Amino acid sequence: MNRMSPLHSVIVAVAALAMGIPASVSPLRAGTPEQASSAAEALRSGHPLDALARYRSLLTDPSFLKSGSPELWYNRGLAEEKTGENAAASLSFRRALLLDPGFSPARRQLAAVMGTLGLSVPDDWKPRVWTVVHPDSLIIIGAAVGWIGTLLFVVLLFQGSRRKGLIALALVILIAGHGASVFGTLIDPRRIAADQAVVISKAAPTLRATPADSGTPSGTVAPGTLINVLSRNGAWWYVTAGPGQTGWIPSDTVTSLLPIASPASSEKRP
Repeated sequence: MNRMSPLHSVIVAVAALAMGIPASVSPLRAGTPEQASSAAEALRSGHPLDALARYRSLLTDPSFLKSGSPELWYNRGLAEEKTGENAAASLSFRRALLLDPGFSPARRQLAAVMGTLGLSVPDDWKPRVWTVVHPDSLIIIGAAVGWIGTLLFVVLLFQGSRRKGLIALALVILIAGHGASVFGTLIDPRRIAADQAVVISKAAPTLRATPADSGTPSGTVAPGTLINVLSRNGAWWYVTAGPGQTGWIPSDTVTSLLPIASPASSEKRP
């Protein structure tokens, strides 16, 4: 009976480990309880206000805030759009895309509602990548492949292997795997979402030079605009909405992109 070489043993062990990782990592999804079904039925039957109330109640539940559901946020956005709350709808569609970057219906609807608000969605190459592969898949599978390459490379070196082709192949696997993992991390929209917010007030809030109503105005920010939060000072946030658009804005005119499960949640209504 032939014995496995150390190299073959490592390959089998690592392959067995890698098989425990799914080929495609699904985005976080919550179940669909009776309340979600009734909300969807209200939306389908032409009662968006009723549906919106149900979605708001459902999506403030800590279990949903923890696990998330792109479909529920998408449906909530549709209800908000039908009730004329376009800025809030843009936030809901963005939250759906945060959970599932490749969720095409949410991306199309976001573009539509932004057009209604007189805004545009920046043309970016990242969404095209997300429709092909989820960032989680790149991160997890890339890391697994990278470690397979690392172990193969180490084993070949310790064996004193003269097969330069195998060593080069191990290096390629190592670099490609870890490179894919790093790339997935860099393009993951959740990486910067904690410092982003959306203007949800119906009137465009004024940017000011200081955190006070008496501060010198430096422009306005249109409802539905995605902003980056640089710092927070009580009822005022220091934000940037693009080139030349930096200043203090009342915190009650914006909502954090990430849902917050707390009594003092920034889940404001326009």
